[in-house]
This record gives sequence, structure tokens and C-alpha cells, in this order.
Amino acid sequence: MKDKKFKDNPVNGAEERLKELGYKQELRRDLSVPQNIVMALANVSPVMAAFTYALAAFATVGTATASATILQCINVLCIGLILGELGSIYPVSGGLYSITSYVLPKPLVFLGVFNFMIQAFIYIPAIAMGVGQYLQILFPQLPQGPLATSVISATALIVALLIGLNSIVTNSRVTQIFLALQMIVIVIFLYVCFAHPQRSLGDVVFHPQTLDASGTALVPVTFGMVLMGVGIMCAAIDGYGASLGFSEETKGSCKNVGKAVFVSAVLTAVLVGATDIFSMVAAPDLLAFLQADSPLLYVIESYLGSTGAAIVNIGIIIASFGCMVVLINYMARVLWTGGRDRLWPDPVNKALMKVSGKSQVPWVATIIIAVVDCVLVFASDIVTMITFGGMSAAVVYLLIAIGSIRSRIKDKDITRPFKMPLFPIPSIVVIIFLCIAIGSQTPSDLMIVGIILAAAMLYYLLYYRPREKRENEKKESE
Repeated sequence: MKDKKFKDNPVNGAEERLKELGYKQELRRDLSVPQNIVMALANVSPVMAAFTYALAAFATVGTATASATILQCINVLCIGLILGELGSIYPVSGGLYSITSYVLPKPLVFLGVFNFMIQAFIYIPAIAMGVGQYLQILFPQLPQGPLATSVISATALIVALLIGLNSIVTNSRVTQIFLALQMIVIVIFLYVCFAHPQRSLGDVVFHPQTLDASGTALVPVTFGMVLMGVGIMCAAIDGYGASLGFSEETKGSCKNVGKAVFVSAVLTAVLVGATDIFSMVAAPDLLAFLQADSPLLYVIESYLGSTGAAIVNIGIIIASFGCMVVLINYMARVLWTGGRDRLWPDPVNKALMKVSGKSQVPWVATIIIAVVDCVLVFASDIVTMITFGGMSAAVVYLLIAIGSIRSRIKDKDITRPFKMPLFPIPSIVVIIFLCIAIGSQTPSDLMIVGIILAAAMLYYLLYYRPREKRENEKKESE
């Protein structure tokens, strides 16, 4: 059915398309487009992305973060168009995973699937550790040190799990509160930046600087460092694809799914991009800005004092917790969809597919993610996880961009409720940007990703493909 025309309709088009693709409606369709966007933005966590994830860019490429952010925002808008089109054709809760399974050849599907699914066990513990660290900053009377951070982080994960086991509507309402508080922090921060410009936007973008080797003076930045910054910002301006994880719970037409993910991508680029870029416009002193442990908190404290910095700290904690709730929900649905599609051995698939009767939440998948992530907060650090998570995301988006071109060639007549404009320009832009982003990573990160890709291919060749072949032969014999 996936290569034939289908009819969309504003009442239940997404549900009807789901049935055409061979799936039952098992999750509750209670989300409107705005509610879907709220869930996606909470997953993005603009405050967390701008104040925490971008720290690596400031430390590595200095104010070239502004140029890199602009380039990555362009990339994000193009990805949003691609996901909008493909998500409206295949409105399945697996999100990016489901899309890869429809638009790529089977071997490449497994490369995308493995890279995407490991993000369930990378971003969430990284965010939890952020919650732990900022709680320790806000309340210095709490136990300090890495072990204490891990204990606090694991506790936060357990609380997020308990919320995640409620119905999707309950989760959406909780998330709306968290996101509203985040927006207040972002608005306050941008108001401070716009009210106290210290230099022009052009100066920041076209004359980037970074700390010298001693960390005591500023030196000019090369264009190569700007390109390196694009790779780093892939991790910071991300998460909008979570909108597709709620496709089977979004009401109305298939087009609504496309609209939700595109709007989520636009808002992500605007909120995170503006916050990071204008922080450099308002910084009283760029040297002090780049030397600060948290450059954006330095800006806030410069104009609003320690009280303002404490308020922002609280905002970061709330943002991070809300993000955890949504990510656990999103990635649980990804694992649930993988079980439904029989990606793994049958006992694993059967367990992952268990849905609670009352709240209709994939509870086994949700608990598995939380338990594994509780272990990981004791076994790694936030910088490593964020860096590697961004690398994995870049690989997945690269494959999807390639798949979008293949879809237009292979499925010329399929209905596209949300059609990407200016094709193939957005796809080509994404492919170029992400090849640069991936190429800019360290050799060790490239090696780890290479190992994961090799493991994915071996799983496909040694287990999945032989099983599929046996089952097809059995059907033919019957």
C-alpha cells in the first residue's frame, strides 16, 4: 500500500492511513497539532539546548558559534521540510525510525535504526545529569561530586518515568506547564539581550573570535572553525523530530503530522538560535563571556545580578526535567514500534509491545529506557553523551535526506499531504551540511560510529535477513 495513492481527510486521515499501512490504532488519539508541537518543543528543551548543549561550541569555536548557529538553523529548516513531507506519508509512531524503514533499502534501514535507537540511551541520561548538576549549583548544601550528581540524576529519571507512565494527555498537560516556564526564561533572556546591545550582529557573525591557547586573549577564527561549529551545533539544535513520535496520537489529517513537525523545527531554530546568537551581541565583554563557565549565565548576571542567574538556573532545571518526560515518552514509542515491526527476536518484540490497558502507554518500553538510563548516569559524563548523540543524529538525518530523494524517484505517484517545496534543494542542502558536520568530529567519535554501523550491518546480515528469508520461504511453501 505504501507506494499507492491514498486519500487524506481532515477528520481521521492519519488514522485511516495508519490502517492502510497495516497497523491497528492502539494508542489514544488525543493530541491536537498545538499539543504535538508542545511535546516536541519540550523534547527540544530550548533553555537546556541554549544554555547547556551550546557550551561545547562556545568553548571550541568561540563567537564563531553565531555563524555556525545560523548555518545549522538553515539546515534545521530544510530537515523540517523533509520530515514534514515524509511524516505525512507515513504517520507511524516510530518517527525517524519508521521513516527510514519506508524510504531506504533494508541494509541502510538498519544503519539508521541502530543510530537512532541508541539515542534513547544517550540524550536522556545526559539531560538527567544536567538536572543533577544544576540542582547542585542551585542548592550548594546538597552533596557534591560526580557520585552525588549521578544519584540525583537517577532520582530525577525515576520521577520522570512515573509521569511518563500516565496517559499521553496527562503528559501533555504537565509538559505544557514546563514549556511555559521555559518560554518565560527565554523571553526574559532575549529582552535583556535586546535592551543591552554591546555590538552589532554583523560584528559577531562576520568577525568571529575565540580564546587563544592560554585562554587570556581573543584571536580571529578561521572558516574551518566555523564549519567545525556546525557539527557541534547539530547536537544543540535538535529534538524537533520528536513530533513524529506522536503521529499515532495526533488527531485529524496526515497533513497535520507534517505541519506539526515543520512548525516544531522552525520554532526550535528560532528559539535556540536567537538565544545563543544574541547572547554574544549583549555580552559586556567577549573575553569574559568566553572565559565564563556558563557564558549565557554571565550575560544574565551582568544585567540582572545573582538573583537573575538563580532564576535562570531554576528555568534550566525545569526545562531539563520536562525534556526528560517527553524524551522517555517519545523513545518508548520508538522501541514499541520496533517491537511491533519485529526488528528483534520474538520474545523481545512481545515484551516491547505491551501497552497498559487504562492509559494505553507502552509501559515495558518506557521502563526499559528509564532503567538502562539510570545505569548510564553512573557510567558516563554529559559532554561525551551530548557529543556522541549529536553525531548519531547527524547520521540519521543524512540517511533520511538521502531517502527523501529516493522516495521522490521510487514513489512518484504516492500522495504527499505535506509536500516539500523547492525539491530537491532542501535535501541537497542537508546532505552537504551533515557531511561537513560528520567530517568535523574527532577520530575517536568517528570510530565509535563506524563500529555501531558495522554492528548494525552484521545484525542485519546474520540474523534479520536470514529470518526474513526463512519466513518468506515458509509462506511460499504454504
